[in-house]
Amino acid sequence: MGTERLEGFLFDAYPEPGGIRVWIMGRDGRCRSVLDPWRPSFYFSGDKAAVRRGLAFLRAAPYPARCRWAERTELFSGGSLRVVDARVPPLERDRAVEGLKALGLSLYSADIHLVQQFHYDRGHFPLARCLFEIDGDRLLTHELRDDPWAIDYEPPPLRTMNIALSGSEVAGKIDPNHGLRGKLVLSMDGRDYELEGSTEEQLESLAGRLREWDPDVLTSEWGDSVLLPLVDLLAQKARIDIPFSRDPSRSTMGRRKERSFYTYGRVIYQNSSRYLFGRWHLDLNNSFMLRETGMIGLCEVSRIARIPLQRAARCTIGTSLTSMQMCWAWQRGVLIPMDKMQAEDFRPATELLVADKGGLCYEPEVGWHENVAEFDFTSMYPEMMVRHNISPETVNCRCCEDNLVPEIGHHLCRRRRGLVPSVLAPILDKRARYKSLANAGGPDAGTYKKRATAHKWILVCCFGYLGFKNARFGKIESHESVTAWGREVLLRAKETAEARGLRVLHALVDAVWVQVGPKTDLESLRREIEAAAGCPLGLEGVYKWIRYCPSKRDPLSGVPGRYFGAFATGELKIRGIAARRRDTPPLLKDLQAELLGALSRAEDLAACRAMAPALAEIVEGYRLRLKEGQVTAPELAITFNLSKPPEEYVHDTLASLAAKQLAASGVTLHAGETVRYVIVAAKEKVKEWRSKPLAFLEEGLDYDAAKYLELLERAADEVLGGLASVVAAEPKSRPRDELDAPLLPLVWEEPP
Repeated sequence: MGTERLEGFLFDAYPEPGGIRVWIMGRDGRCRSVLDPWRPSFYFSGDKAAVRRGLAFLRAAPYPARCRWAERTELFSGGSLRVVDARVPPLERDRAVEGLKALGLSLYSADIHLVQQFHYDRGHFPLARCLFEIDGDRLLTHELRDDPWAIDYEPPPLRTMNIALSGSEVAGKIDPNHGLRGKLVLSMDGRDYELEGSTEEQLESLAGRLREWDPDVLTSEWGDSVLLPLVDLLAQKARIDIPFSRDPSRSTMGRRKERSFYTYGRVIYQNSSRYLFGRWHLDLNNSFMLRETGMIGLCEVSRIARIPLQRAARCTIGTSLTSMQMCWAWQRGVLIPMDKMQAEDFRPATELLVADKGGLCYEPEVGWHENVAEFDFTSMYPEMMVRHNISPETVNCRCCEDNLVPEIGHHLCRRRRGLVPSVLAPILDKRARYKSLANAGGPDAGTYKKRATAHKWILVCCFGYLGFKNARFGKIESHESVTAWGREVLLRAKETAEARGLRVLHALVDAVWVQVGPKTDLESLRREIEAAAGCPLGLEGVYKWIRYCPSKRDPLSGVPGRYFGAFATGELKIRGIAARRRDTPPLLKDLQAELLGALSRAEDLAACRAMAPALAEIVEGYRLRLKEGQVTAPELAITFNLSKPPEEYVHDTLASLAAKQLAASGVTLHAGETVRYVIVAAKEKVKEWRSKPLAFLEEGLDYDAAKYLELLERAADEVLGGLASVVAAEPKSRPRDELDAPLLPLVWEEPP
């Protein structure tokens, strides 16, 4: 047949016995698959006897293995290490690694996801535009004509088909596993097709549509956990071939088991995943990145992290960041450990008390305030890592003991650029450029904003991963160095504002709220704080009014993350109140949203107070709806996140009772899953009648009106509390000694 050249996008890739199967999408949308005879490489080292045993093991293996000596760099010491570079067929890599590990050898770069390593090694990435040279079914070479750090790039011409269950309550709201079912609906090119007939007829119709439409992307609602497994099972029983994958040799879907994991104070449940071959499957209910940034942001993450798109949709943001770090290490010959190898340095408890403080927070002044400017440091922690070269291998180096971190005594290397800042610098730069383009407007502003949001989420997790116990490249001392610099930056910002005679109402980790006057030069103030703090600073906006909510336990104490306010533009910013919490019934969220929407039109606190009668009418309208039964079950549903399986709950709370009812009906619930329930009779003696799962309320609605009225009053007071007397309580001018009074630190204080 001879060689041919094909320009297109690297659409999909997955391992086969002979290498990596690569799907190429041409600019016309047509797809073709070829085999790249790639072999993954990994390294091992040990004493001479152990290495000889390892080489003998590979020579005797029932698969071909190639070995050679190589020099690679050890990250933390920066020194060279002599290792054996071994290459085996992709599907034999894990078996080879397990055998070598049992021989007591040290292994490196030995458990990287195969397709990610394929991208690292070949120098390309998912969706990259390349010129491929092909000989029949064999991929010979490629010429990269793309750059993962390009701002504008050509997207592939994707065609999408959606599969879902009919019914507004099912689509995206209630897990069908919790009791609800609907008809199967296919969507393509803006048209919906509801499948009719017997089960066999519906399956035949689905198979026919897939062959006819041949979509590149199959999106679904609950496809990972319910739809695709169920349809696949029914098709097998009926002996009907449904071409979910494009690859005709793949009769089954790829699968990853469900899991529960703990992160940022809560247990998360991730459904099992169903992967296709030569075609993508994306579950809209099982992808954080797809939900937050859409397909545009997901493609951006896949490109820069070099993670296959179906995997990028389901993995954590930390996995994407780790992939970028591993790619940086691989391309520079740095050994990637299989397990975290750096233990925390030994030190006295007194040093730990100084270093282990976290971010700085000042208690806000409870109440309503006017003319408040909010200044936010742009990506503060990532900026600190890049500016000060904070990385696990640069903290407490042997050469730069004079380059001290403020307050805690660690020092940072000046001579060697760290892995973490090297990875973060291009992300910070690209995000800044996207934000600038998005703010400039234009037809592509929405695209730029979604890509910038994707970068934001990667930057959000980069700090936490420095101290994560299972991070490949983590060390707690680098984590402490970042927070120390963060506290220093916030202190400098506060002191700079107060030196101008301004009052700082609140300060929280990377933001400062300053009460300003009509003649305050905000741009001059911003530049002055930025110069003093040594970190990029932006003006989030000036609030016409803002309220810092009191603690429920102590009305005189503020809660740092609970406030709301309206900018001069009328735009609202809401943090920590019921409208933002996951467990709040939608009815109460709507109440607060309507109250805040009305208040956002007020130009000052006097105008807010004048709106009191209209606001009271809004609240009364919601009261009447509850009293008269003019509400629906979904509006009253409370969302509860399970921290453990239902049977392990000892106390019978309303939430645990609802979860146990679901479990008793045959629904399997895992730690991290969410349960939605309605309060039926909060004080009922028969505890099982106190609450009901939302999925059990299809036939009719019964709810505890008194309890919901109580919750409504709390939600209303959270927004309107203190407003009636706000003008009298907030004098237009304050005594000088009150202006100079320092705020009290909430999270930390200087050691004695």
